[in-house]
Amino acid sequence: MLVLYFVVSLIVVGLVSWLINYRIPLAATTKTILNVVLALILVGMFLWLIDTYIPMEGVIKAILNIVVVVATCVRVLQAVGLWSQTVRLWNNVTHYRMSTREDKV
Repeated sequence: MLVLYFVVSLIVVGLVSWLINYRIPLAATTKTILNVVLALILVGMFLWLIDTYIPMEGVIKAILNIVVVVATCVRVLQAVGLWSQTVRLWNNVTHYRMSTREDKV
């Protein structure tokens, strides 16, 4: 019965995605946000499906979940246009060098 719910929800998400992208006139930013939300729903559904029905050792399952969550976070940041700022901030933090008196002279 759960698999039936899963298939029905996939059909609903696909239909909503089709309506958002092709039939309903929306601003580009609104479409982007709605597509991100739909993608998060799909990723959550697939993670639940893998965690529930595919037998794996707990450590491997945890690693898989972490990798999927990190990849999803990166993709969401890219979709909303914050990925380049995040990389720039990370580079500034990791390559920060304190100046000494000799550097100022």
